Amino acid sequence: MNFSNKNLLFFFPESPFSKRAGNVLRTYTNLKQLKSLGLNIDLVGVEDYYNSFGDTAEGIDSEIINDVFVLKTKPPKKKLTLEYWKYKIQKKFNKENPNQYLTQYLKDNFSAILGKKKYDYIFINYEFWTDLIRDQDLKGAKTILDTHDWITLNEFYNNKNLDLGKRFGEEINNLSFYDRVVTISQDEYFIFKSFLGDKVINIPPSFPENFEYTNTEKKYDLIFVGSDNPFNALSINWFVEKVLPILPKEIKICIIGRICKHVPDHESIEKVFFADDLKTYYHASKIAICPMLKGTGIKIKVVEALSFGLPVVGTEKAVDGFLDKKNNGCMVSDDEKEFAEMITKLIDNKSDYLQLKDEAIHFFKNNFSETKSVELWKKTLDS
Repeated sequence: MNFSNKNLLFFFPESPFSKRAGNVLRTYTNLKQLKSLGLNIDLVGVEDYYNSFGDTAEGIDSEIINDVFVLKTKPPKKKLTLEYWKYKIQKKFNKENPNQYLTQYLKDNFSAILGKKKYDYIFINYEFWTDLIRDQDLKGAKTILDTHDWITLNEFYNNKNLDLGKRFGEEINNLSFYDRVVTISQDEYFIFKSFLGDKVINIPPSFPENFEYTNTEKKYDLIFVGSDNPFNALSINWFVEKVLPILPKEIKICIIGRICKHVPDHESIEKVFFADDLKTYYHASKIAICPMLKGTGIKIKVVEALSFGLPVVGTEKAVDGFLDKKNNGCMVSDDEKEFAEMITKLIDNKSDYLQLKDEAIHFFKNNFSETKSVELWKKTLDS
């Protein structure tokens, strides 16, 4: 099927061009791959998100995006206007949405976008934004949801009193609204497909191949890249408190991203709060670590490390969502002593290191290539 001149409306609450975290980086990659098919893409975001992250519409690539709409969640606070009182009254009588940003004002603004152009595809990221389009006139557009994660389980990690049955029922109900449901993890694919059948398709995250085959001297033994979300903070603190004290004193570690705010100063750690290009740092590192203790879904940071042919030492969470839990370039343990021993073994034993590096390259090529991902997007749009 030829997708040239087909119109796609793409909703993602924050700017996908900030690339500040794994979910954002993957969304940016999806947009690039969808654009490569010839689609005209309009992007919709939420002003509250943009403001909280310091993003602006000016940072959006016009070669990928045709039009940008950053929508407000509430009208200006001018109490004399009819618009102000209209939404004030609606808020009083409308059922409260668990997603506080999904207001009637936002929905009406979204409806105005739909009224101005006919879209062939409407793409929503995260199931808890489904009400944005549920009662809208979509003019026959094919609806696609990118789940990103198993949201019920993710919310349960943050709230042990969550009514799991009710919340999972809501999640499945939201997913059933769409023509196509995209997962990025094999684990979630099997769960959602059991309830929703063939409308579910798994499209793993993808990166260009960045393998380096020369044995150049490395500046860092370990690298960790992360945003400052609570799961990353918990994980890196566990590593610093439990694992680092039993590693060799001379070990060199590079930590990159906003996660650095949660990392104490240490003679072995170099903190890089922002890196415009991660390639330099990955190529200068021997091993990537992923000491995640909580969180669901595939870990984008692990896939990114594999794209550089880096072996990964992680907890069992590091290989969540992988089709193959072994022979994947990763060594895993939730025990701090074993975690440290795996790192030391790879640093000290060249043959073990090269074997795991070879595994990483092969696993990445077989599961996360850009070519394979583009073909899956074609299938998603075409079927």
